[in-house]
Amino acid sequence: MQPIWISSAKAAELLGLSERQVRNIVSSWDYKWDTENGRKVLKINARSLPKEAADRYVMETLPEAVEVASRSEDVETVIRSYDRATSRAKKNFDKWTLILLKCEGITGTKELGRFVDEWNKAHPEMKTSIKSIYRQRASVEDCGKIALINHRETMKSTVTDAMFDDFKTAYLTANKISVYSSWMIALGKAMERGECKDESDFPSKSAFVRRLKNEYAPDVIYFAREGKKKFYDNKGYHLDRDYSDLKAGEVWVGDTRTWDVFVKVQGQEKPATCYITLFIDFKTYMPMGWCLHHDAPGTENTLRALRNGIQRYGIPENIYVDNGREYRNKDFSGQSRGHQIVEDEQYAESLASRLGIKMHFAIVRNARAKVIERNFLVIKNGFDRLFNSFKGGTVVEKPEPLKGVLKSGNFATWEEFESLAQDYMTNVFPGLPCQGEHHKGRSRAELWNEEIVKREPMRRVSKDTLSMLVSRTVSGRIRHMGFYLPQLDSWYWAEWMPVWKGREVIFRYDPDDMRTAWCYDQNKKLIGECALQSAVGAMVKDDDAVGKAQIAEGVARKRHEEKLLKEICPDMTKEQAADYISAMRTAVGPQDIFVPQGPTHLTRHDKDAQELRTDRKVGNADFYNLLGDDVEERESTDLWDELSTGEAM
Repeated sequence: MQPIWISSAKAAELLGLSERQVRNIVSSWDYKWDTENGRKVLKINARSLPKEAADRYVMETLPEAVEVASRSEDVETVIRSYDRATSRAKKNFDKWTLILLKCEGITGTKELGRFVDEWNKAHPEMKTSIKSIYRQRASVEDCGKIALINHRETMKSTVTDAMFDDFKTAYLTANKISVYSSWMIALGKAMERGECKDESDFPSKSAFVRRLKNEYAPDVIYFAREGKKKFYDNKGYHLDRDYSDLKAGEVWVGDTRTWDVFVKVQGQEKPATCYITLFIDFKTYMPMGWCLHHDAPGTENTLRALRNGIQRYGIPENIYVDNGREYRNKDFSGQSRGHQIVEDEQYAESLASRLGIKMHFAIVRNARAKVIERNFLVIKNGFDRLFNSFKGGTVVEKPEPLKGVLKSGNFATWEEFESLAQDYMTNVFPGLPCQGEHHKGRSRAELWNEEIVKREPMRRVSKDTLSMLVSRTVSGRIRHMGFYLPQLDSWYWAEWMPVWKGREVIFRYDPDDMRTAWCYDQNKKLIGECALQSAVGAMVKDDDAVGKAQIAEGVARKRHEEKLLKEICPDMTKEQAADYISAMRTAVGPQDIFVPQGPTHLTRHDKDAQELRTDRKVGNADFYNLLGDDVEERESTDLWDELSTGEAM
């Protein structure tokens, strides 16, 4: 069916809403952007609107249909409607025009029955029935021949509201219940209510589907069955970005991605996963700076990626990232996780504050707003898939030969992969063309070269500042041996520290060069330098660059030692208790403990038990309690009473 495009203002009038409300929920219907008089105009398909609004539009656009009820019908209106109709509507018009013409003047059920039988035999492709003829005659009588064209608007569905509610409740769910199962549910509920006996007098599945598509827009059905995320990814409302006022290099977008490739890392038995922390230019998608690493994403890798970009191009004015821990911290952005984002109040010692960079964070769970995600997909399809150890992003993408490749060990090492990735990001990725509306087929490098000359040069930093960009900070006190860095299990010392013992300081160190570090007071004023102590490793010499790799290796050895000790001294299990007790019982041996036998202390309970045993043997019951008070009470023989009496005497 051909769409009928109307303006958003007209749609708002039909729906009884404001135009602003219509624009906010425009994704619920079929829409497009058109150009009129040099400006973009929102157009909405009238057929995708709710049935009441669509019917209202039909009646407004076909005013002649109201007058067709009279005998003098407007032929031109019928012709125009026929020209605009779909092929299916035209076929329906031709069929019923011919049938009604042939049976004109035939009245009575018997005569129409004979006509229908003869017609169906002669025209098997255009079969009809008496009820259909009566229905079409009534429609033409009320609305004229135009009713034969707009038959979908004039014909009423055979599916009742109760049946349809049962069907749509089952069908419009994220469980994706099939049409047949939903139809069966509606049939069963209708039979329980007594609306039908069986499926012979129940509407068909096609009738339910037709009404569903007539009352609900396709995107609404998609939202209900596919879910919110998939709907907004594929059919949701997306803002058109205006890049006209944006300068090249002004805004950098950063994120970390997992390469979908397994690599071999020295010292690791299992295939390793590697990462890239990347910053790209918001306008041109040009890669600014990146860091390739096979350790977990963290602030250090983010600082390295940003430093590489600043060293090559200069300082950006804005940085746009998500809310990950590698970005929301004191060292990088000055905005900690768990606290409200205040873009004008950044930690004084953060990289963003020192370089005058304004931080922007994406809305939580709205990462699709970052253009870098689309560029990651380009890298995946253009680079990751070139390796035989490509593992795919999902189980579905996982290649079948991957298991054999990993078992054979014939895949790239980390050094080989890193070299190829550096070459790709430097020489290949910038030259790939972009088919977006903004690039218009130009590559990232071409658009960058075209735009960068239109602005003033980007700010630069000195070598000293550049070397400090990847430094980390930690707070602590000067102790008896200097400053202790728990993250790396190391001590730092300087001659000025004795007079600062016990005071709180801010310690700054460079993970790439651990030989020296810097300490600041609480007012962010530099106190002095301090040196790494030789206790970290006896092999460290004064001319050696003690980098992060060596420290990490020491920490790895420590963890390996802990793992080995755990294997030697495993944790206890609940079954071990019984084993230990059995072993101790065996070790102690059988216990022959002497228990001396002393005199028995008799009580009233022994007397009662003796009387019961005697009665059982003799067979006489004790009837003393039944004879009353006249029976003489027998003398007590209770040893306890005797002993008590004797003691009293």
